[in-house]
Amino acid sequence: MTGILPRRATAPPAPAADDSGASAVGLVQGRPAWSEERIAGLAEEAARRTWAVSEPVATVRADDGAVRVDLDLVAAHGAELTAVAGTVRRRVAARIEACTGLTVEAVTVTVVGLRLPAEAASPAGGDHPEAGRRHPAPGPGPGTDAREAT
Repeated sequence: MTGILPRRATAPPAPAADDSGASAVGLVQGRPAWSEERIAGLAEEAARRTWAVSEPVATVRADDGAVRVDLDLVAAHGAELTAVAGTVRRRVAARIEACTGLTVEAVTVTVVGLRLPAEAASPAGGDHPEAGRRHPAPGPGPGTDAREAT
């Protein structure tokens, strides 16, 4: 497959019904209202904490204390995409629920690109399973003559 998928969150947000310029979810358990833009920021920040994720862009729809998140992201080449998506879903939902008190109905994760190893910087403090691990340089395998490898 070639080409670039369009990112959903690049369209300007729809105007709010209350003319305030940003839609907000009402008071929840005495906490202040959260705009969809602030909730999207929480979702993006939570997604970035996964080692294989970069460039997350979130679109949020919130109604009556319930939130639905669409998250577009770029994943590291070689990462198991189903595991990365599951981790991102759990982290995003937990972060939003902990900070806002809102219920997360769904988190839809769409991988819109792959980050190749040459493009990747070493993760700083990420949860990469092989962080800090050094791999030996490839050489002649067992049972081969070193003279054949040159």
